[in-house]
Amino acid sequence: MARRVLLPLIAIALLEACGCAGARAGGRAPVAAPSPQPAGAGCSLSPSGGLARRSITERSTARTYELHAPNGLAAGSRVPLLVSLHGLGAGAAIQDAATGWSSFADRQAAAGAPFVLALPDGLATLWYWGAEDSGDVRFVFDVIADVEASGCVDPARIYVDGWSEGAFMAQRMACASGDPAVDPRGAVIAAVHGYAGGDPGIALPRSCQPQKRKAPAPAILLSQGLDDTLVDPRKLGFPALAAWGTRYACRPAAAPYSRAQELGGCSAGGPVAWWPIDGFGHLEWSCPADPTWHNRGVWQFLTKRTAPTATTCS
Repeated sequence: MARRVLLPLIAIALLEACGCAGARAGGRAPVAAPSPQPAGAGCSLSPSGGLARRSITERSTARTYELHAPNGLAAGSRVPLLVSLHGLGAGAAIQDAATGWSSFADRQAAAGAPFVLALPDGLATLWYWGAEDSGDVRFVFDVIADVEASGCVDPARIYVDGWSEGAFMAQRMACASGDPAVDPRGAVIAAVHGYAGGDPGIALPRSCQPQKRKAPAPAILLSQGLDDTLVDPRKLGFPALAAWGTRYACRPAAAPYSRAQELGGCSAGGPVAWWPIDGFGHLEWSCPADPTWHNRGVWQFLTKRTAPTATTCS
């Protein structure tokens, strides 16, 4: 039942909304992934000049992701990694065109604060976030490991972001963070952002318990347009906030779903924050007058744990 919430028309609508029907990456041949670097080796990534499609194998299945390496990656330093997950019916290149994350990464690099961006492709444009033994969870961890092998990533600053079904999947990654049974390499996700999605725990009530592991549980930011009629913020988005609040032993929300807020008293994880956006539907990411407004709010939370408060896109 949970997956049916996301099925109607997302693919067509997202393609129309971002004007990027030609952005699918199917026409480009995958390039070889970076070779693992010995401990202490410098960053081996060169500026990608856009998105570079890469291929890895997850349990004998060929999988792809798009990598954006901006200018400013220094040989002796490690930078954050953002993994951004697309919605149902979309793909990595469409996700980037709709969110502008690679452009934002270039802006950050120009300001002296670069980060690496990875955008995985779901099989048949789907994410199997509701499966206990999800190959997609392993795949996203494999993408993280593949980029980490370049020697460019700070393992303490790994972030995951997702839109629509990708938001469910991003939160599914939060569920699996620090679980050696899922990722023996032990990658820990520091913070997660989900836009226009719900709680994966509706399908996985027992396994979504990152607060019980030795690794720190990820910080959680959920953002959503208040005019979303596909994934109702009252029935799915805001209840996801409550679910994370329960996992992290936070106090209940002190304000209605229409108010931006951070849950207080979280003793088992967090922070956990809710960021509603006035006037936005399911397929709107930011405002034309300020295209990076949403990105800046998300990045501020991921990197500094500062919850956004402005609910109107300027």
